[in-house]
Amino acid sequence: MFLIKDENRLPFQSAVAGVGAGVWAVVEQWTPGDLLGLRMSSAGTRGIPRVVWMDLTSGAAALDQFIDGGNVLRGAAVLNARIGCPVEEWQLHALSEIRVGATEFSELDRRLVTVTQFTTTAGEKFSVPRGFAEKHARGRRVWRMPSQAAHTAGRPDS
Repeated sequence: MFLIKDENRLPFQSAVAGVGAGVWAVVEQWTPGDLLGLRMSSAGTRGIPRVVWMDLTSGAAALDQFIDGGNVLRGAAVLNARIGCPVEEWQLHALSEIRVGATEFSELDRRLVTVTQFTTTAGEKFSVPRGFAEKHARGRRVWRMPSQAAHTAGRPDS
C-alpha cells in the first residue's frame, strides 16, 4: 500500500534540500467521499511523523499493515470533503480508536462481514466493510488516542 512502501517516498534529494527549502507532497482526490488522514512514524523513533491522506474506503483496507508494529499511528482523523460540497461545509473528525479485522452482521448480505471500525472523539462509531467472515472477531486495535492523564504525564497510554 502507499503508506509504507519505499518506492512511494519522496525523492532522496528532497530530504537533503537543507534548511529553508520547501518540499511539498500533493494529494489529489479523484473520487467523491471521505478522506482518512493518518499521522505515522516508524516504531521506536521520535522524529517528525509523516502525514498521509487517502480515500477512506481504500485506507481502511490498508490499516492492517500497522498490526505488525513496524510503523505506528500517532494520530488519525476523517475529513468529510465530498465533491460539490463548499469548503465551508467540510468537517474534520478526530478519531479516538481504530480496529481492523472486526466482524459485524450485515443486514443487506445476511451474513458476517469483516470491517474496519472507527470511533470519533465525539463517540460516533462507523465501519467500513472489507469482506465476508466465517466467525465472529473483535478485531485488533491499531490506534487509540492516549488518555488525557497519560498524555499530560508524558508517557503513552497502554
